[in-house]
Amino acid sequence: MKSTIFKAAVVTAGLALAPALASAETVLKLASVAPSSSPWGKWAQGVADQIEKESNGELKIDLILDAQAGDEQTILRQAVKGRIDIAFVSNAPLALLREEISLVSVPYLFDTPEQGSCVIHKHLEEITGDMMVDAGLVPLGWMEVGYSTIFSKVPVKVPEDMAGLKVRIAPVPLDSDLADAYGATGVPMGTSEMVPALQTGAVDAAWISTVFGIATGTFKVAPHVVYNQQYRLVGTVGISGRTWAGLSDQEKEWLGAFKAAGPQLTDIILGAEQALLGKIEGAGVPVYRPTAEEMEKWRAAGGGLLDQIVEQIGGDAGAVASALQKAKAECGS
Repeated sequence: MKSTIFKAAVVTAGLALAPALASAETVLKLASVAPSSSPWGKWAQGVADQIEKESNGELKIDLILDAQAGDEQTILRQAVKGRIDIAFVSNAPLALLREEISLVSVPYLFDTPEQGSCVIHKHLEEITGDMMVDAGLVPLGWMEVGYSTIFSKVPVKVPEDMAGLKVRIAPVPLDSDLADAYGATGVPMGTSEMVPALQTGAVDAAWISTVFGIATGTFKVAPHVVYNQQYRLVGTVGISGRTWAGLSDQEKEWLGAFKAAGPQLTDIILGAEQALLGKIEGAGVPVYRPTAEEMEKWRAAGGGLLDQIVEQIGGDAGAVASALQKAKAECGS
C-alpha cells in the first residue's frame, strides 16, 4: 500500500513539475529584413542552431526574417523597447541610436579589407558598445554588410562622371555628404524604392551594398557597376537591454556564439561579392574596377570627409574618430 501511495505521489509530483520544466526554456525573437535564403539569413540560422545545440534546447532563437517585422528602423525601435529581443540590422538605422556609430562607415576609412575586418571584430565593441548600451541595445556581435558599390544607368569610371547625376542614397548625412563630394545630387530613399526609382528615371544611379544590389537585380535597371569600395557597411546583432537584463549568466554566455561567428560572416560576404561580380560580369554586365590611379581619385574625392562629418555630428564624434584611427594603427595596413 505504501509503495502504491509513493508511486502515485511521484507521478503527481512529476506532472506538477512538467510545466515548470517546460517554462525553463528561453525563446528569443530575432528580427531582420534579410531574406531567409540570403547569406545573412543562412548565417543567422546557423548561429541559432548552434546555440540551441550547445544549450541542449534551453535557449532558442526564433528567427523572423524577410522583413516580416517591418523595416530596419522599425525593428531597431522595437528592440530598444523590448518588444523584439534581438535586432539584426545594418548600420544605417544604428545612427538612430547615436550618430557617432555611423563613423565606422566613413568613405575610404580603411586602407585594406583586412584592416577593416580587424577593426570591426576586435575593436568596434570597445569603441561604440557603451553608446549602444546607453541607448538600450547591447551588441552581441557585428554584421558584415560589405562594400558600397555604385549601380549606374550610364558609364562611370571616376568621381567626375558622377557630376550632375541623381543618385539614390541611404537617408543618412554620411551618404548626402559623399554625393555632394562627387558633384551628384543625393536622393534619400529606402531600398524598396530604389529599383522603381531607377526604372522611372527618378534617379540615374544608386549605391547599395554589393551583395544586396546584385541579389535584388539592381544591375538589370542600372547595368554599369562600379566596384570602387567606397565605404564598408557594418551592422550589428544587438539584443534589447531589457531582455539582456533578464537573462542568466549562462544564457548570456551561449549568446556569445554571435560574436564568435562574426568573422565567418565577413568572409562569406566579402567572398560573395567577388563571386557575384564575376557571375554578372560573365553574363555580359559591365563591371568596372577602377585602376590604382582612378582609385586615388575616388579616395581624394570621398576620403576627406571624416573631419567634416565629425563636426556635423558633434557630441563624442571626435573621440570615436580618434579611437577608430588608433584601432587602424593597431591592426596595421
